[in-house]
Amino acid sequence: MKSPFFKIKNISVSFLLLVAFLVQAQAPAGYYDAANGKKGAELKTAIFNIIRPHTQLDYYTSSTYFKTTDWRPEGYFWDMYSNIHRTSFSGLNREHSLPKSWFGVASGQENSIPMGTDLHNLYPSDATANSAKLNYPIGEVTGTPDFTNGVVKVGPSTSYLPQYSGFVFEPADEYKGDFARDYMYMVTCYEDYSTRWQSTGTESMMYGGTYPVFRPNAIELLLKWHRTDTVSTKEINRNNAVYLLQHNRNPFVDHPELVEFIWGKYVGSAWDENGSLPEKDFNLVAYPNPITPEDSKFTVKVNSPTKSTYFIKNSEGITIKTDKFQADASIDVNELKNGIYILEVYSGTTRKVTKFVLHHKAN
Repeated sequence: MKSPFFKIKNISVSFLLLVAFLVQAQAPAGYYDAANGKKGAELKTAIFNIIRPHTQLDYYTSSTYFKTTDWRPEGYFWDMYSNIHRTSFSGLNREHSLPKSWFGVASGQENSIPMGTDLHNLYPSDATANSAKLNYPIGEVTGTPDFTNGVVKVGPSTSYLPQYSGFVFEPADEYKGDFARDYMYMVTCYEDYSTRWQSTGTESMMYGGTYPVFRPNAIELLLKWHRTDTVSTKEINRNNAVYLLQHNRNPFVDHPELVEFIWGKYVGSAWDENGSLPEKDFNLVAYPNPITPEDSKFTVKVNSPTKSTYFIKNSEGITIKTDKFQADASIDVNELKNGIYILEVYSGTTRKVTKFVLHHKAN
């Protein structure tokens, strides 16, 4: 019989292997250094130069990669196009989120250029939903859907773009940010292929050239989806998995605030990976202070386009409560003792700190 020491040793080795895998999967130190200090179009091009060099994989074996990039812990493919739980690839397609026809690739020619094989743009997709999606632009269906399966919709959008009157493809709310960040990745990674953008779907969302690429209405849509459906653990894990296979990353998953510096609120401001967001766009308000027995909740509000994280620390600096929130949070502090606490809020790369007094219990 093996000794307890042997079991502990095995556990330690497994733990070290897991740590080594996680470290290897993350962006290496200095990966985004060349983009620091850049703004707008120059920033987008700097990111292009960082992520464009990568390994081109084979399109026809991408379904085997999905077992790594798009496999749920429950044991089936992570399909953003349907709720069907499939343990085999039967009934699924290899789907280009940004349609391959938009960059001039016909069926059977996917391996001809790297845009046709990029795993950041390839996902396992329910075949029926994929057939309905065709090469329509993404958008929000406002009329009666031509197709819906309870997850995705295809149909008319009367308020989409003035120059486009066709159908749009609308993903589920929980994946709209995924699609937005994918589209922004593609037009950034392939600046050198910008002359290939084509088809009516492309014209509905994109100009020619390398910046800003997206039409104003398309930017508005992408920013809306990016802000309301923030980066998820699924996206982070997928980005890491693709990096190990393809050796480049989606920067808008690693640094969601880059979207704002290239197309959004911070256009005109220089990006710094270790710096702060422009102060005028990040305000922290926490109330009431002090917290008394009459107060039912402690509210924290931030004016920031990215998901924030708060930390409540005691007077010794030890974190006793933490969570993520989008724009405001109602924090239950009933379990905390009376005293003075530190509230730290991180949004993007900015940190703000304030103190609050808790006096809601009788001594």
